[in-house]
Amino acid sequence: MVAPAPPGRQAGNAGTAGTCTAQQQQQQQQQQPVGARITAGDATTTTTITSQGEVPSGTMVSEDRLMEGKYCIVTGANSGIGLQVARGLMRRGAHVVMACRNMATCEEAAAALRAEGLAGSCACRAIDLELRVGPRCPYPQDFSSIRAFVRQQSTELSAGTATPGRGPGQPRHVDVLVNNAGVMGVSPANDGSDRHLTANHLGPYLLTRLLLPHMTHGSRIVNVASRAHYGGSLSLVSGPHGAKAIRNDTHHWWWQYARSKLCNVLFTAELQRRYGHGYGNFSPTNRMAASPDDDDDGGGGGGGGSGLHSSRRGIGAYAVSPGMVDTGIFRYLLPAWAHWLKTPLRPFFRTPQQGAEVVVFAASDPELEGRDALFLHDCREMTPS
Repeated sequence: MVAPAPPGRQAGNAGTAGTCTAQQQQQQQQQQPVGARITAGDATTTTTITSQGEVPSGTMVSEDRLMEGKYCIVTGANSGIGLQVARGLMRRGAHVVMACRNMATCEEAAAALRAEGLAGSCACRAIDLELRVGPRCPYPQDFSSIRAFVRQQSTELSAGTATPGRGPGQPRHVDVLVNNAGVMGVSPANDGSDRHLTANHLGPYLLTRLLLPHMTHGSRIVNVASRAHYGGSLSLVSGPHGAKAIRNDTHHWWWQYARSKLCNVLFTAELQRRYGHGYGNFSPTNRMAASPDDDDDGGGGGGGGSGLHSSRRGIGAYAVSPGMVDTGIFRYLLPAWAHWLKTPLRPFFRTPQQGAEVVVFAASDPELEGRDALFLHDCREMTPS
């Protein structure tokens, strides 16, 4: 679920009640720039316009086998939006690595997807993205789950055993990484650190950084953000939403969540700046050899390591907002907060399938090929904060 933007900030133009047929959409599309419109999958798709924008009532993204043979990694793919993203990519022919913390529910979800007879395939792999930072938490242990996942992926990709149908000795790369897993409304960790920041940003950041050596020109990184980022602040010390104020604020979890989503958008912007389509062509000879165990911070760009200053170009990076979606992310909220959020806003909530549309769009739609669209909502580009 992606929480609504805080009061006083408009996260885009609000629509009015009504419906828009596919024929009307086609007429409107003639006036919109490439990449700023929804790609409908069929002529019967309709879209309901509400105060939250366009709420899709059918498949909004083409279900052609656009992803046949593609290798995709989706975190948190055992339920909610992540599960629907995995289903959407498999429907388009992709092989999806379902990277989850709870392997029991992941295997159940994978079995259900396989039973649907989709065009693609899937596999379950364990990962825990919730890093716990602080003096009481030894770093090697905190990062071990992500590093172990990347080591396993590196071995499977290099050996050519990662995808069914590909024989040994046929190495391949990661075509799509979807950083979907996240938390909202959680209490601080035992050491007092912000679990929203660690689970929603630091974990996905490290995973992305370590997987970059396995990406190439045309690969895509999709960070599931939120329009809540409009209310985020990076202030850690002072200001109305600084760390001191947050600790004394009964709504502290909201500001922490908003800050983590702002970090998602800023991280996406930096990925575009360093690897985006506007900075020349990617050259395989310029890839930096990196070890998943390398602890450098990626800031220097010179000398080994999987830092973000490599010469890799032509990787698409997109931050997306699925809208308000009723998923298991509410489980961390106090019952009163969950009731306050869900009851009056229920008419505006989207299903996980509807929320997943913009994620699948960013991961697969050919309209985005060669384009840097920083922030997407309702499959349209929006201006971030």
